[in-house]
Amino acid sequence: MHVGINYAWRNYAWDFGEPPHSDGGAAWGARAAWIPTIDDELAEFKLLGLQVVRWFLLADGTTYGINQHKPALDTQRSGQWRFHEVPELSEAWLDDFTRLLVSCEAQKIQLLPSIIDFHFCFPGVAVPSSPHVKCGRADVIIDPDKRRRFFERVVEPIIAVCQRFPNTVYALELINEPEWCTDDRTWPSDKKVVPLGSMLDFLSEGAARINRAGLRSTVGFAKHRSMRAWDSPGLGLTLHQWHYYCDPEVVPDNDMAAHGPCIVGEFPSGRWRGWRELGDAQDTRSRLALLARKGYDGALLWSANREEEKIAEPVVEWSERVRDEVAAFISGR
Repeated sequence: MHVGINYAWRNYAWDFGEPPHSDGGAAWGARAAWIPTIDDELAEFKLLGLQVVRWFLLADGTTYGINQHKPALDTQRSGQWRFHEVPELSEAWLDDFTRLLVSCEAQKIQLLPSIIDFHFCFPGVAVPSSPHVKCGRADVIIDPDKRRRFFERVVEPIIAVCQRFPNTVYALELINEPEWCTDDRTWPSDKKVVPLGSMLDFLSEGAARINRAGLRSTVGFAKHRSMRAWDSPGLGLTLHQWHYYCDPEVVPDNDMAAHGPCIVGEFPSGRWRGWRELGDAQDTRSRLALLARKGYDGALLWSANREEEKIAEPVVEWSERVRDEVAAFISGR
């Protein structure tokens, strides 16, 4: 079983390209702030035996479409946002993404890029005293013409970079946990702004483009049941994926084996809730061993971002203890 980790960002939504800035022009921080440390971090991952690193790219879209191109409130529909412009990715953005793949290639560790997060589609949130709006970009999925432009101006350039590193790209993920922004009639929410049919069209067309490029396509489903309910094989996805946060209480067996590899793309690195089948043996080594017994082809911890420990504790714990447990599983100790 491949064992990996979610990086999953240094600066959520602005790890690539020019950083966000205030109206006065002051940047929020350094461009691609991960660059000074990434080679050492990847070397540490490799030393532990980790094989895959998952990384969020556009995330909620904070730096994708700014100033006159940023999302705007829909004057006809209360609470709804429109994303009229579908800009191209900048050369700076693509250069930084390429730089990450160069580092991964040098360390012989594979990258699983996730293009957008579900927050990308949530109603917009204007950032005070800046030209930026977080979220508010659901139109690139809902509107067929904007969807086409998004594929041409964003997804295809990302694919083109990935094709230069065929042995380094583990798979290309279209969206993280689309259930949270999709109106699939399971439970009501004003954040579920994308009709299910539109989301399925986005996923199937995106998967086809990624597959044609010779890469594996995936979606980071939040729930195991979504792989069946949304028909992961029928969408054309070639790497099936779901995330486990103790729902359901018992880890399901891998029921996707007949349709291709299947991974658990996220599970807690911290001792967040007990896994019922493990009793008192809640260490990371035991959890990885259980996922392997269940037949999964890979499992990625959430996450290596130590800042996440402050806001998500005890879901996240990338401590020396956890690292030792991961190394012990991988080495067979």
